[in-house]
Amino acid sequence: MYRIILVDDESMSRKSLDKILTSANSQYQIVGEATNGTEALELIRLQQPHLVITDISMPIMDGIELIQRLRQDGYDGEIIILSGYGEFEYAQAALRHGVVDYLLKPLKEELVVELVGRLFDRCASTRQKAMVKNQLLAPVISAAERISTALWAANAPVLSQETENLLKLLAHQELSYEERRTLLENAASLIQNQLEDRLMISPWEIPYDEPGYTTLESSFRDWLERKLAETRDKRNWGRRSATQQAMDYINQHFSDSELSLEKVLEPLDISTTYFYHLLMEETGMSYIAYLTNVRMEHAKALLTDTSLKTYEVGQRCGYPDYSHFTKRFKRMIGLSPSDFRKRMQQ
Repeated sequence: MYRIILVDDESMSRKSLDKILTSANSQYQIVGEATNGTEALELIRLQQPHLVITDISMPIMDGIELIQRLRQDGYDGEIIILSGYGEFEYAQAALRHGVVDYLLKPLKEELVVELVGRLFDRCASTRQKAMVKNQLLAPVISAAERISTALWAANAPVLSQETENLLKLLAHQELSYEERRTLLENAASLIQNQLEDRLMISPWEIPYDEPGYTTLESSFRDWLERKLAETRDKRNWGRRSATQQAMDYINQHFSDSELSLEKVLEPLDISTTYFYHLLMEETGMSYIAYLTNVRMEHAKALLTDTSLKTYEVGQRCGYPDYSHFTKRFKRMIGLSPSDFRKRMQQ
């Protein structure tokens, strides 16, 4: 319904307007009437109508003051003023306060119907655009989240597809350039926010020269391409760093018989599953395989260059159980520790 409030100290004028409007369109709803600006101010604050039609000359608070107070209050609905021929200067003053138009008394039905009809159509169009924008908001957010996921995974094909899906959403014919631009900015901000905790990468810098929407799309695509390159560079650095730190820790503490993966990762603050994938990519080995390999390399060195007993070598390499050390060593090297030492001494 299109909600209207009538403000006029002349009851016949209000009745005439009521009849003209409710007869013209069943969607026009008169939600209140007032005889002066003071009454109208409270009524408008309560009802928040789409349209106020007010006379200029009224007791207590006239139409001009009412309009000023409404705009000060932040009321952004439409206002039409009613004026007599001798009040034209007042009508001009009201127009400076954001009044959409005025009607001269005595009222002509066809002019009232035409003017209010035009405002109603504009309101309906604005409402429709708002509905379209609101309906698109959730899909745009979802598309932005999928783009963020593709960026974090450095998955170029999925990123390209999801980007095109987002831009198709925004190509809706009922959206204006400004609405498309705003939604695209919102999507870019969401992508930036979702990644900034993991990657410090540059935000989208929108061209300053008010480009056409095609140029805006191109700028957005270019930004995502740069973001993909930044993500690849910085994630690769992070992988090498995390993996290297863990490998350094293992190399320094391999003699600890209770050296667990959790203990290795504690200072790095990354998950065991994530590190497992990083280590496999870097070395082709699991944590246990890598730790065992480090221990065996040290055991071989000690067996070759020292006079330590074989069980002492095992202890220094993280195997307090000699039998376990022997089995591990033979499985990896193909010889028992004693046989390995003999061969190396020959």
